[in-house]
Amino acid sequence: MNSFNPSKLLLLGLALPLLTACPSDDVGTDEVGTTDGDTTDADTSTTNGTTDTTTVDDTTTVDDTTTDDTTDTTTGEDPFVFAGDAPDAYTRVDRMGMPAVATAVITSKDDYNAANPTDDANNDFVPEISDSVVGLHMALDDDLMGLGAVPCAPNVCLAQAGPLVIPDTLKIDLSAEPGFPNGRTLTDPVVDVTLAVVMLDLSVMGQDPFLFASLPLNPPANDVPFLADFPYLADPN
Repeated sequence: MNSFNPSKLLLLGLALPLLTACPSDDVGTDEVGTTDGDTTDADTSTTNGTTDTTTVDDTTTVDDTTTDDTTDTTTGEDPFVFAGDAPDAYTRVDRMGMPAVATAVITSKDDYNAANPTDDANNDFVPEISDSVVGLHMALDDDLMGLGAVPCAPNVCLAQAGPLVIPDTLKIDLSAEPGFPNGRTLTDPVVDVTLAVVMLDLSVMGQDPFLFASLPLNPPANDVPFLADFPYLADPN
């Protein structure tokens, strides 16, 4: 075991003031004061009757560099600038009114997107809509009959769906009851109704536009309730 050595303690006591003192222009062994009017802190240590005073300059440099912010909070001006170009300066890349029409029965999609509802009303796209409906029936009529449904003939289908999809716009009559196709509510099965109008003979007893919506393949309701207030949609899950 090492024995206690008093000389080591004495050397340590002499060394501490030397380690803590920081030499500078403001430090002296026999002065305590200030430099150029700066506020100073004095750290005084006494060892063996010798007083060593350290003066610390508290001068602080402040960087007042101004940063540019995109939001002007002093003038109150709107930081957003919107284009004021005329409508004909833009090119339409997509249009859609009734659900599934542009997606399912339009083949010349670029021409259709560049066109207007007035072109729809001129029957410009009726031939390709008719061809698409015929193709859907060729592919699905057997399945429909397997469900006990009665498919409509193509001319009957077009007559049923024509007022709904030509022109391709959303329609609303404020004097009538709300609900697809008179506008749409959050619970309306719009695609099921559209397919029923295009695929089923609605003159047959027991067949109506909500037949597909009633099939057990579809969920009977949203998995979470809608909100009672705006925005009405439930939180995403």
